[in-house]
Amino acid sequence: MSTATEIPAPVPRPKRRKALWLIALAATAALGGVTYAFTGGEDAAAEGFRERPVACSESMYAMGWVLPDHASDQRCTDLSGGLAGHTRSGTFRMPRADARPWLASLPGERSKPDGAGSESSVVERKEGLALDVLRPPGSLQADEVKVDVRWENEDTAVVTFETSDY
Repeated sequence: MSTATEIPAPVPRPKRRKALWLIALAATAALGGVTYAFTGGEDAAAEGFRERPVACSESMYAMGWVLPDHASDQRCTDLSGGLAGHTRSGTFRMPRADARPWLASLPGERSKPDGAGSESSVVERKEGLALDVLRPPGSLQADEVKVDVRWENEDTAVVTFETSDY
């Protein structure tokens, strides 16, 4: 009889357990990637956006336009970076009587908002006017500018505009 202790042979792990372990590891990696794409990826993209206030006259100039005389309460912004490309938007007030002639004078290829409009493509509505201009002639690389004029009262109109860069 021998007094030496025998070391038992290692028990082989079944291949099935190893396969389950690899599947669990792959699923965890995939879930982590999806989670990053929906959370961390968005944070990284949002950090690329820069929004800054700009003078409305600067925005108009960048589109090849001129801010109307007597424009007041001007608030315009420039948004650049990320997936947005470069867009501008703004609002200001102007004399109601000058709104239609100013819109009609804006250079650029015209599009008819909502599929309607007159020869000048300025659409008249009960609440105001609208104009869509494709590729304005200025230095801003915009594919479209939407201009909306709302009658505030008998004397004043509120103009809003927004560029789109497809």
